[in-house]
Amino acid sequence: MSQLKDCSTLRRWTLALPAVILAAQVVSAAGSEHPGTVRIEPELEAALRLHGEATVLIDFGERPDLRAASTMDWEERGHFVVSELRATADRTQARVRAHLRAEGVAFRSFWIDNLILVPSATRLVLDDLATFEEIAVLRSDRRAMLVEPVQKAFAPTRGRSIEPNISHVNADVVWGMGFDGMGMVVAGIDTGARYTHEVLEPRYRGNLGGGVFDHDFNWLSGDGGSATPVDGHGHGSHTVGTMVGDDGGANQVGMAPGATWIACEGCPDGGCPSIALLTCAQWVAAPYPVGDPSSPDPSKRPHVVNNSWGDCAQSYDGWYQGVVDSWHAAGIYPVFANVNASNCGYGFPPGCNTVGNPGRYGNVTGVGSTGQSNGAYAAHSNWGPTDDPDTVNPVGFPGLKPQVVAPGVNIRSALSGSDSSYGSWDGTSMSAPHVAGLVALMWQTAPCLVGNYAETETIIQASAMAIPYATNCGGEGPGNVPNNATGWGEIDALEAVTQAAAFCGTSWVVFMDGFEDGTTGEWSSTTR
Repeated sequence: MSQLKDCSTLRRWTLALPAVILAAQVVSAAGSEHPGTVRIEPELEAALRLHGEATVLIDFGERPDLRAASTMDWEERGHFVVSELRATADRTQARVRAHLRAEGVAFRSFWIDNLILVPSATRLVLDDLATFEEIAVLRSDRRAMLVEPVQKAFAPTRGRSIEPNISHVNADVVWGMGFDGMGMVVAGIDTGARYTHEVLEPRYRGNLGGGVFDHDFNWLSGDGGSATPVDGHGHGSHTVGTMVGDDGGANQVGMAPGATWIACEGCPDGGCPSIALLTCAQWVAAPYPVGDPSSPDPSKRPHVVNNSWGDCAQSYDGWYQGVVDSWHAAGIYPVFANVNASNCGYGFPPGCNTVGNPGRYGNVTGVGSTGQSNGAYAAHSNWGPTDDPDTVNPVGFPGLKPQVVAPGVNIRSALSGSDSSYGSWDGTSMSAPHVAGLVALMWQTAPCLVGNYAETETIIQASAMAIPYATNCGGEGPGNVPNNATGWGEIDALEAVTQAAAFCGTSWVVFMDGFEDGTTGEWSSTTR
């Protein structure tokens, strides 16, 4: 009997007896000859020949028209998108679900991208699936990787109040103007997070105060693990810390300390299996109570999601594209790390076309690294251009990657070893959450931008400090601005929120010590 662990977050798995053995049919390596009309990826064929069974991603192809979502308010938009996605999946997947149940084949259905994942399919199961005309393609399983830091070091428990990487990009100046991300929610798909850490606990959305926590809608383990937030690696705690971390005293490590965070454990062991990443993706679009995926609530979705994971492929792989498109429709801003040269065995610098998926997608903000205090390119950061042109916001350079860079050297943030553990790490994983935090600052400052990916990214690029760098990779601007190592430049939070406010027609009076002509004291502001 096929047996899967009945974890709380995997209740939607369907379990039964193995598939009935039928007469096998020979399928070519190219995947062009099989009982039906469904395309089978050559990689899947190869896995079947090698192992006799394989994990299969059943892609139904059909997607709903979600263009109307952009005209709706935040809550209506989220419910509309999820409702349309679920309805499309229920309709197109119905016959295949029924067949798999009847044949005793374990599977997991996803509405976020109209997919079914079969964790163990034989040749005979695959041939059966190939007869269903509603299936577009049978894909091999994908497994991404955590963008492991280039260098790790433990850091002192007490910091310098505001970390230099945060002040370097002027985030603290923005706070002084009254904008710290309040009202925004950021999410991380990573190794989890230590929710009791001193810089994370205050900003955890599940923190009800007085030592009471509610993890429903705020935490999910993508592989069905812990019902409470955990982080067995430290990477997720570090990235969440860079987005929002602040203990209210000597450890201000985050870009948007007024925002709140939620997290999904998509890379529980440093590897990022497709089932965990898809589970997290769906939960981000519509969080649900721990152990109850039947009760999603899209009104509790985040505004921005950081993804410091990817692969080392040098060509476009759209297996996660439908997820990103659905996030866009729901108004969720996707940020991805560019991946590090050392993760992929490249030299420093890595050379052209080294950005992996999904960071190379044309409709995500791909983030590379600078060396923090000097704003120079950090040689661990992978380069573009890519083969997936940006059709949402090309700004004349459709294949450019990264879009921008952010500090990625000696970044001090939370670790998961204890509630007061810190590490200084290097990598694009450390850079990406700076941009996620920046989006929170911008959207608080300029509410008309909430859910507007194209205009937000345009402003992030236009406000960046240019860093000319000659990659000789093509597709770059005059004087190597922009370029495929540093994009449009290093983020500048002050300039970005200023341009965002101007776009929305928001203005404010900035003064010191409560006096418009003041020359001493702390910055403060009022909005008009």
